[in-house]
Amino acid sequence: MGGILHETHGFAPTPTTLADFRQTWFEGSEIVEALQNTGSGLGGMMVGIRQRAWQVLPTFYSAAMPAGIVEGTTYQVLLDQLKVQLQKVLPVDGLLLHLHGAMVTETTLDAETEIVAHMRQIVGREIPIVVILDMHGNINPALAEQADVLLAYDTNPHIDLYQRGQEAVAILEDLLEGDIRPVTVVRNLPFLLAPQVTDTSELPLRALHARVQEMEQDEGVIAISVLGGFAYADTPWTGASVIVCTHDSPDLAESLADELGTLLQSHKDRMVFQALTPDQAVREALHCQSGPVILVDSADNIGGGTPGDGTDALKAMLAADVQEGTVVIADPEAVSECQRGGLGAQLTLWVGGKTDEFHGSPVEVTGEVMALSDGVYPCELQEHHFAAFYGATLDMGDTVWFRSRGVNIVLNARKTPPFDLAQLRGIGIVPEQQRMIAVKAAVAYRTAYLPIAAQVIEMDTAGLCSANMERFPYHHIRHPVFPLDEI
Repeated sequence: MGGILHETHGFAPTPTTLADFRQTWFEGSEIVEALQNTGSGLGGMMVGIRQRAWQVLPTFYSAAMPAGIVEGTTYQVLLDQLKVQLQKVLPVDGLLLHLHGAMVTETTLDAETEIVAHMRQIVGREIPIVVILDMHGNINPALAEQADVLLAYDTNPHIDLYQRGQEAVAILEDLLEGDIRPVTVVRNLPFLLAPQVTDTSELPLRALHARVQEMEQDEGVIAISVLGGFAYADTPWTGASVIVCTHDSPDLAESLADELGTLLQSHKDRMVFQALTPDQAVREALHCQSGPVILVDSADNIGGGTPGDGTDALKAMLAADVQEGTVVIADPEAVSECQRGGLGAQLTLWVGGKTDEFHGSPVEVTGEVMALSDGVYPCELQEHHFAAFYGATLDMGDTVWFRSRGVNIVLNARKTPPFDLAQLRGIGIVPEQQRMIAVKAAVAYRTAYLPIAAQVIEMDTAGLCSANMERFPYHHIRHPVFPLDEI
């Protein structure tokens, strides 16, 4: 077992480097030490393997935070490492991989198919390969020719990696015993879904998952996956898709894929995202009699590859003289200024908007350094997918709590998605006591923040994860595709 994960934002100007992957890098037995007893996909695999008294043969696993296109040299190092580690444990009876599905490098638009093809070349055609994918993957049908079975997460926020790991092992067992002869259909659908509309508990995807549960009762079905796709990876396969795997029944696979495609099209109206301007959102939040109100800054969705230094929400809070509003901004330069000033220092500094021209301009703030920290905190939600991908410890780099005119600004040296309340509580801010909190995510914040939210308000902010797909200069995407074209 092993894996390489990256969700690549093809329009982000900052490339993904080897240093980004080094933050989560496990070779051989290090995988077992780091990921056993975790909610990760490989953690689920390990449990399933041991339940069957099989031998665990860990190879290589690395994951990097979503960002720009992966450097070609970095990708080659990752691929070579996986190949070398696999060759070390040969011979094997089966191979379990955890990949993403939307990894793009300087040398390939489809890293996953290439990775599995290399693994197939090493183990041969007779060794079964089962692959777990993110439901935000953009799937090339050629991937199904290299792997025996493909499985995608069923949930967004992604809280079922562990279950998919166990399912992968169960399917591998059926393959090894000759109980199934998988036939897979990958159907790319002409819909470009913004991440903001890919919550699996809401339409349109909720309808497909409900139907999939019924379809999977058929004994001829091995597994069905619904993928929302990742709209910011510019490839010929970008967009929604379904993967239908049946037992030796291509006609059944084609029929079920057709039905799911038609069902998704029937909910086309739910693919259009509605949001307020930041100023409107803050005004509405101030009318709420309780808190915290969650202001969703999804265009600066760190989990989608943005820099996390967008300033629109901060500007709106300061303009409205909000008391007990909170926003987190990745800004190592501002962190350093606060460290030089020291705890309790009264400072004026420029915050945010420094990485690129897409996420607003820097904001001048005057206030007090309330707390300084190394930014390393245990996650409160061990089962959440941040812990499952990157480990159970939150590491935001050096972190500062800076308070300006009633607004709490958490400055961190390393961009960190709002997947866990430890991001605020660790530095001393009590999330439940805030009037409003801006979160830089599209959907993934919900597991941590919805339990404390009095209201959720979507904002139309500046950023590379805007829900307006027409803002992006696609070159490789297939046409026609909604909403860029009429369907």
